[in-house]
Amino acid sequence: MPAIPETSVTLLKDLSGNATSTRWTEFYYKYAGPMRAFLQARYPAVEADDVIQEALVALVKCLPRYQYVPDEHGYFHNYLMGIVKHKAEDVIRRQAAHDALKTKLEEEEKSRTNPLRQAADAAEEDAWQNAAKEAALEQLLADDSISLATREVFRHVALMHEPPVEVARQFGITRNNVDQIKARLIARLKDLIAHMTAATA
Repeated sequence: MPAIPETSVTLLKDLSGNATSTRWTEFYYKYAGPMRAFLQARYPAVEADDVIQEALVALVKCLPRYQYVPDEHGYFHNYLMGIVKHKAEDVIRRQAAHDALKTKLEEEEKSRTNPLRQAADAAEEDAWQNAAKEAALEQLLADDSISLATREVFRHVALMHEPPVEVARQFGITRNNVDQIKARLIARLKDLIAHMTAATA
């Protein structure tokens, strides 16, 4: 580890409360080596230069309150390394949180792309769509605003799949009437299904 530089009280006073002082360059070249060596020895997983920059930003803010009294507060390099240690641990915590979030998102993505999960989701969606269709059809066939004869024509031709010509003969109407009833009620059925699925989306 580089030798610990001798603390210059004058340098600290010049830097205190002056974030734009040109002497910060002198400070950096004096202490960057020991800070980097400390980080490489204690926190090899962090990016040393990034932590050093964060430590310097913190130092700018707290240096005006710092008093260099070694016998009472310890040496400045211990104070500085305390800031570096704190910032390194902040970086590690942020990285851990980032990694945890990344892992969670990756697991969620794997879950979404898992063939079994996709098949289960598709089956669930099909079951819901079928239930909506059945409920809509039941509502349509119970709608008193539609004449019973019209509903019966629709039931025979659309649900029982009887030939339109036979349905027309059975109910005494034209083939064209049968086709119109089927088209009109199918459109109404689709509207009911769309309304049901939209209401619960």
